[in-house]
Amino acid sequence: MFAIDNVSAVISVYGGALPIAFLMAITFAIFGIFVVLKRMVFIGVTLSEVAACGVAFALIHELPPFMGAALFCLAVVAILAYPYELSKLPRDTVLGTIFIFASGMAILLVAGSGFGLEKVKAILYGNLLFASTGDVATICAVMIPALLALLIFFRPILYSFLDRESALSLGINVWRYELLFFVFLGLTVAAASRIAGVMLVFCYLVVPAATALLLSRNMVPGILLACFFAILTTVLGVMTSYQADLPPNQLIAVIACCFFVFAMIHNHIRNRWTQARAAIVSVTLSLLLVWGLSTLQVAGEPEPMPPATQAAHTMSTQAPSTTSTSSASAAAELSASGDACALPHDWSAIVAEVEKIAAQRPAEATEKAREALKLNPPLFFAEQLNEIIAQHAE
Repeated sequence: MFAIDNVSAVISVYGGALPIAFLMAITFAIFGIFVVLKRMVFIGVTLSEVAACGVAFALIHELPPFMGAALFCLAVVAILAYPYELSKLPRDTVLGTIFIFASGMAILLVAGSGFGLEKVKAILYGNLLFASTGDVATICAVMIPALLALLIFFRPILYSFLDRESALSLGINVWRYELLFFVFLGLTVAAASRIAGVMLVFCYLVVPAATALLLSRNMVPGILLACFFAILTTVLGVMTSYQADLPPNQLIAVIACCFFVFAMIHNHIRNRWTQARAAIVSVTLSLLLVWGLSTLQVAGEPEPMPPATQAAHTMSTQAPSTTSTSSASAAAELSASGDACALPHDWSAIVAEVEKIAAQRPAEATEKAREALKLNPPLFFAEQLNEIIAQHAE
């Protein structure tokens, strides 16, 4: 199972990215309820792709990533604000066209920019690990007001989305509230796109809401369930990502889809048999999923030894040392000797020391980062070392 002592390690590795991930999960889960009920699921992936295109455009022109993503998303919102109900052109057709254009343009912008593969992956897929202080500030400044606005105007927005005719008869300005919703949705997608990427934004916006609506027919319980599933998948994805050295964003998306499948099974059994049987099956499947995730380990990592064997092994292999070397130096020496199996697994200390050296001696830090990369570090730390090399290489 997940080790308790891994929790502090996960918190130290992810830092401020964890509360931001929870904020994104809750915000998109609530927005997602309206998107799913409106049957406009495709707007999530379209805005995500448009935001990625905006980030690529901003990086090429040395602008803040959020500025590019926000401008592109708001342009799409302006296009969507047109009352397509009065025309013969379905809104989904417009969304599909925009999605195809944004997908192609994002690749073309990146292809002609000279960015490396890691930068391309960061633009398209994001990574929660690399949430900077600026990303945290931007997401908080956008998502908290968006949540407050959604709660304040909850009833008129709900009426506008669920029953347009009734809302008009009650004197609700449907166009105004739909525009307000789409503007805040576009801004939240733009704020999250850099660290969440296209797939995770789309996942947060659709899958937890769809899962909740399969299990609840009421609005408020549905919103609470959507937030619960979004947070649960985030916790499981982050813990498994750290334990098994897998990308966190993709893991969160896969786990969320598993819970959606379980909800579909629950719904099917509930309709054919009883609520109790459906609950037993869905809970059992969920527990099996959690157990399976907890057993995942880094590929090639040896099984832990029993305490007695481990103590004997430590005593037999421990040698006196008169000099203390840093973790980065130890990694370099092991790299030169080719003994990767003897590498101490304190990659946090190695990366921290390389970053410390980079502040004063960039060339030396770049060399140490390259030496550490020869030992095939876990994905998290390999990307951090590559980032150091990209920043300080001449």
